[in-house]
Amino acid sequence: MHRKLILLNLLVLVFFTGLSFSNAETIYCKDGKVVKGKITYRSRHSVWLSNELGSLGIGMQNIDKIENDDGSISRYDLRTLYKKSQDYIEKGEYSDAIKLYNILIETLPDDVEIHYLRGILNHKIGEFNEAIKDYDFLIKNEAADAKIFNNLGSIYASKREYREAKKWFARAIKEDSRLVEAYNNIADILLQAGDYKYAIAEYKRVIKLDPHNIEALYNLGVIYMKKGNYVLAKKQWEKVLEIQPEDNEAKNSLEYIKAICQ
Repeated sequence: MHRKLILLNLLVLVFFTGLSFSNAETIYCKDGKVVKGKITYRSRHSVWLSNELGSLGIGMQNIDKIENDDGSISRYDLRTLYKKSQDYIEKGEYSDAIKLYNILIETLPDDVEIHYLRGILNHKIGEFNEAIKDYDFLIKNEAADAKIFNNLGSIYASKREYREAKKWFARAIKEDSRLVEAYNNIADILLQAGDYKYAIAEYKRVIKLDPHNIEALYNLGVIYMKKGNYVLAKKQWEKVLEIQPEDNEAKNSLEYIKAICQ
């Protein structure tokens, strides 16, 4: 993967959804100094503010925290962003994590790491158009990996734009020839199109890479059933239950086979 890990070792932000940001901030320095003023500019390495004494720049390495004048966290305090965004992600609060990344990108518009993370999260919550924007940015900056290509394929498949979807799945496989999910996705498209011969070949490829892949084993059974080969269909679903005994779809499918074969 070619992502440039620009941000994570440098910046993190404490930010709470719904904070109102004021014009004045208080900067607490690591040496104990406290400086108050209006922040006028922030770079990756320093914060500049103005107050009654004039303009002052403080290096990020010297800052302990930045607060608004009401004591709430300043939007310019980027030092705990990654940790806070990870807390949101662990809780499944993806929209709140995305809000943090939006603020970061205002300051660091070309940071591929944040575009990557925001794209993945927008994908998770179904904001596909927003995800595509970040994925396109990553591709243009040669920072996309197999997961990004596969995700793009999934988006276009959900829109039934199968030709475009297959293009991106193929790109994902070119990037990572052992990406089981991409082979499964191609097989799913072939299954939906009724191209059983090639779908079988793709599902078998998945099973070769991952013998316990439930989706491939089950769908292979579906194809055999559609082709009228109930013996092979039954065999596939029995394999599913060997791996995952409580799989209801496999159980129901076996009951169906049993009923029509009586």
